[in-house]
Amino acid sequence: MLQNAFKSSFRYDIIVLRAIAIIGVVLYHFKVNFFEGGFAGVDVFFVISGYLMSRVILGQINKGTFSFGNYFEKRLYRIVPALLFMVATVAVICFFTYLPYDYKANLQNAESSILFLSNIFYWHNSPSYFDASADTNLFLHTWSLSVEWQFYLVYPFILLLFDKLFKNRSTFSTAFIIFTIIFFAGSVATSNFYNSSFSFYMLPTRAWEMLLGGVAFFAEGKIKNSTGQKTLAITGYLLILSGFFILNESLLWPGFYTLIPVTGAFFVIIANYSNFMLVRQSSLQFIGKISYSLYLWHWPVYVISQYYGLGTGVVAVVVYSILSGGLAYVSYKYVESVQFNRKRVVVLGVAVLFTGVFAADYFNANRLLYSNKTLLIANNIGIKQKHFYNQYRKDTCFAESMRIYKNKPCLCFEAGKKNILLIGDSHLAQLSQSLREGLAKDNLHFLQATAPATLPTIKSYYNKKNNLRELMDFTYHDFIPKNAGRIDGVIISANWAGQRVVDRDSILYGIKEAVVYIKRYNIPVVIIGQTERYSVPYPTVAARSYKYGSNNHQFYLDGYTLKINSFLKDNLKGVYVNVLNEHSVPPLSHKNVTYMRDKDHVTKYGADLIVAKIKKDAAWKRFITDLQ
Repeated sequence: MLQNAFKSSFRYDIIVLRAIAIIGVVLYHFKVNFFEGGFAGVDVFFVISGYLMSRVILGQINKGTFSFGNYFEKRLYRIVPALLFMVATVAVICFFTYLPYDYKANLQNAESSILFLSNIFYWHNSPSYFDASADTNLFLHTWSLSVEWQFYLVYPFILLLFDKLFKNRSTFSTAFIIFTIIFFAGSVATSNFYNSSFSFYMLPTRAWEMLLGGVAFFAEGKIKNSTGQKTLAITGYLLILSGFFILNESLLWPGFYTLIPVTGAFFVIIANYSNFMLVRQSSLQFIGKISYSLYLWHWPVYVISQYYGLGTGVVAVVVYSILSGGLAYVSYKYVESVQFNRKRVVVLGVAVLFTGVFAADYFNANRLLYSNKTLLIANNIGIKQKHFYNQYRKDTCFAESMRIYKNKPCLCFEAGKKNILLIGDSHLAQLSQSLREGLAKDNLHFLQATAPATLPTIKSYYNKKNNLRELMDFTYHDFIPKNAGRIDGVIISANWAGQRVVDRDSILYGIKEAVVYIKRYNIPVVIIGQTERYSVPYPTVAARSYKYGSNNHQFYLDGYTLKINSFLKDNLKGVYVNVLNEHSVPPLSHKNVTYMRDKDHVTKYGADLIVAKIKKDAAWKRFITDLQ
């Protein structure tokens, strides 16, 4: 039926595509400047997988030799051993280097990775792939392997069904293209109107990228002219590389912009042009050959390094790259390239490793290496749900959508008291309970308009997709003008250092613009400053400090945070309350509670300490005086 005239010659261009894709992914993960779109390398891999699987399956269907058993065995041998080797090695290393809470969390991630269900697990249990907290997950990158494996399982049935329904080659390819377009439209709709996290992680919304690889298989060989092949290949490479430079995390992904790298890979594949000197260059070919193992190893190398606060400077990136490349080579030569003859060996390996990881997780095995107090300190990470809701007024006055935000309890005035409006993100919401309790004797009543990852400025100076601009627009352009006579003061605060997509001058301008706007209504205003940001969760820092008798919190402090705090403090004199602990940190509470619960949010105990510090600040005292 489908007599596709693909060439059996070695595809140097496919290997180079892999090299380009993995270079983009690695540089993106290593936080190298100008590679903000390097995550699109995964999409290039998806197209390549779709093309190769179409070539394998349809080639065998045409010859009448397709066997499910043989097909699945080859996929098993290709993917699983290297993955098991990486998971087992990382699990053993981290047994001795990770604190129990962090180790246990990563073991749960490892379990889902071994079963090729990590994409589903992360969708249900983790924040966005682009969220900063995702950087602590040693196995985050395996989500794409899970998607590919699920595709491998389903794809033969799709092609066999199409082969049975459409005997004519033209009809088959036309129906397949329509099928691909339908999945693309569904992916875009899901990202925009349903759930962007689901769309990012799940096979149904990623399938179109691999299906487009199938379309490339049908289109292969159509371009006979050498000049046309060369032009198309160059266009494809430029599309992929430009995507690495112009795309960024703020875009809905997958979506229309995903067409840039995907189309680029599609063009390169159908061009089938390998006469560029660079394409046959040995170093690129080498990187392409070890790309799978390099993909497996580069991320754990980065995450473990960040767990110990080693940073992302030029020297660090070079060291990470060399270490990742060395581990990838070992994996490629001694694991990935080994010819397995029995699938039961691989299946047994999966069973043994999963059992071992599950047991280590269940029994919290490495806790025996640590004292009870160290464990108590380390377990401060996170926050219990009830306490979280009380401290932040979560899903009432600290809301992710206007549908959840409650105007009546959050923006109600109380007669006989000074009514203070809080405008900010989670860094102000975390202080709301402590402000109410700590200033109860000062006859103050607090109104609250706070939302996650949202700068409390009048205009939006950044385009991160998880911010709630609607609440800021309502607060500044509706609520304040209508209620200015009843608002006695305004407190603004945010994670100013967390918005690195915005230059600091724009942040300063946005704050000043808000201050001027509020003062125009004769309302006093004060800015609560930036809190610390650490490269790892602070309870981890504190637990290590206790265990090893050290006090090196400054090593883990984010340098940019210190710079922007100093910048804002110098340029907002009179209204800026400095609360950052740069040279010393608050001690543990009498119950061994740390003052911070993660990389940049405080516990209730920490919030109480900040409010006590605020009350002593000259800018705050001036604010209180202005309220009289």
